[in-house]
Amino acid sequence: MEMENGKRNKRDAIRSFWKNHRIVSILGILFALLVLYRAGKFFLVPEVKEAEPAVNVLVTEARYEPIDLISPVTGRLKPVEEVALVPLGSGQVTAVYVKVGDRVSKGDVLFEIDKGQVGATYSQAKEAYNAVASTFARMELLYREGAVSLQDYEAAKAQYAAARESLNMASDAYANFTVTSPIDGYVTALNVTVGSIAGGAAAGSVADVDELIIETTVSEVLAQSVEVGEAVQVYIDSLGKEFPGTITAFSPIPSMGMLTYPVTVTMAPDEALFAGMFAEVRLVSEEIQEALCVPSESVIIRDGRAEVVVLGPEDVPELREVVAGVDNGTIVQIVSGLEEGERVIYSGQHFVVPGVQVHVVEDAE
Repeated sequence: MEMENGKRNKRDAIRSFWKNHRIVSILGILFALLVLYRAGKFFLVPEVKEAEPAVNVLVTEARYEPIDLISPVTGRLKPVEEVALVPLGSGQVTAVYVKVGDRVSKGDVLFEIDKGQVGATYSQAKEAYNAVASTFARMELLYREGAVSLQDYEAAKAQYAAARESLNMASDAYANFTVTSPIDGYVTALNVTVGSIAGGAAAGSVADVDELIIETTVSEVLAQSVEVGEAVQVYIDSLGKEFPGTITAFSPIPSMGMLTYPVTVTMAPDEALFAGMFAEVRLVSEEIQEALCVPSESVIIRDGRAEVVVLGPEDVPELREVVAGVDNGTIVQIVSGLEEGERVIYSGQHFVVPGVQVHVVEDAE
């Protein structure tokens, strides 16, 4: 019995030894791994960084060229002529022959108003005139033949003149109830329908939109450079492009209650232009014949300073401060800081790093 207990105790001691030994070994391994990790030597593969691609840029040369200082004034395109339709007669509308958007010619009937008593008066005047005209024609023939006296002839002539005057008056009144187009153009508004009452107020309008104008004003300073007949460029915001125009009117008398002067610009015909479009008339207020220029977008304004990115040998960029002059929105004058022929980045310059080579996509030399 004692022998068996001794063997059992011996086995338990051996198991305890190996168990403790394994724990110590595991702890030792973990400690060693921790040391290696901190030393940067455990399963670390050196990171290989790929070279960043060169920034793509567009480049041009600084060159001498004329530059105009543009002063914009705004307005809207409008028809050169738009006429309100105000019926001279009044009453119920009996017929409408057009709709908004229809093209009409001068004299085309647009709508009619019930003529009522005016129609009856016109018919009576026309019948009376026809009768008197027939009588006067016979009397005139008889007078030439000597068959009637001068007194009878003059009386017939006076009756004829009175009848003709009455017919003209009745005809004018009758015509007031038929509304026609006063000009060639398009119906831009129509406020009547069959059965509605018209008369005494505008019932619509017709506009000549084949020719569009801009009526705007300029300051007293800008007025000095405005000349009738001068060609100008007009920027249409909704179309994102410029269209040609001509200054066709200028008043040296300021607008009432204002210190600005009226100017009218007539646009060259173009199917893309419509009345109502917002327009920016770009007037030239200053001209410089020889100026060192670069594209306007090449100049970077930072902390109140103007800078450009100049491309040196091997396409390495250099940030350089310059003094900018006249800027017309397309090109800008460089007063100092740049020499003729130097290459300047005008697209992509915000992404370059000075001294780091770039990739020139386009060189507008």
